[in-house]
Amino acid sequence: MISEGRKDALIKLLDDESPVVRQAVVAEIRNQEDDGVVFLREVARQRGSGIGRHARSLLVELGFDDPHGDFRSFIRSFRYELEVGCFLLERTVHPDLEWSMVAGFIDEVATRCRELIVPESSVFEKCKQLNCVFYHEYGFSGDLEDFENPDNNFISSVIYRRKGIPISLSVLYLLVADRCSITLDPIGTPGRFLLANLEDPNSFYLDPFDRGRFRSEEEVRQMLLTHHIEDGAEYLLPSTTGEVLCRFCRNLAHQYTLKNEMGKARQFTGYIQEFEDVYERESS
Repeated sequence: MISEGRKDALIKLLDDESPVVRQAVVAEIRNQEDDGVVFLREVARQRGSGIGRHARSLLVELGFDDPHGDFRSFIRSFRYELEVGCFLLERTVHPDLEWSMVAGFIDEVATRCRELIVPESSVFEKCKQLNCVFYHEYGFSGDLEDFENPDNNFISSVIYRRKGIPISLSVLYLLVADRCSITLDPIGTPGRFLLANLEDPNSFYLDPFDRGRFRSEEEVRQMLLTHHIEDGAEYLLPSTTGEVLCRFCRNLAHQYTLKNEMGKARQFTGYIQEFEDVYERESS
């Protein structure tokens, strides 16, 4: 195992442009064998970090960059963090993705929201301010014209196009809210992914695909009835991070099938099976 002190020393050297330092870092990682690769992969997952970019570059140089393996390892770990999961998921299709650009944009939106939010206000009022920034200032909206485009599942594409589907808009909204210390939960209802604040006495649901429209529980129940679900109590509760990421994979398996890109469709079907195997293992 690499000691914590050694890890700190290596991290400080990762972005050093000196060829001599680079060679020394490479030699040290090689000397640590498997532990060195594990260390680099941990650092490479750091979001919003130039160090993460340098770690990924070093993994490529050493021949150990494996986006598919990284996501599978993440699934099997059962230690899920939403933003890290979104990053690793997207890298399986866009291996050159620089998450620092994505995280920087989310930070920017959150900073603007915090400028408008009154700290003592309710979660409902804070979300109204977030809606103003998210939809009016930055122009996000639901993609009604190209809904089945697989890129709608990738946060970097949603940011670039300012369009997305319910789940991706919900996740991006959630990441901004989290940076603003706004408590929201993902709600994976069939047909329409939502967010909710269920801890506040004045609980509410929020529809990021419909420009942040606030919905009551009764409205959500009516939405479920359109999918022939009469007792939808289980769908009104928060989804786990694993369920959110697995739903992305289900979307992608379906959408790549529609595009007749069967290799990618099988890839995401495989990830779905990984999630299901992990859940079965953890529940036994």
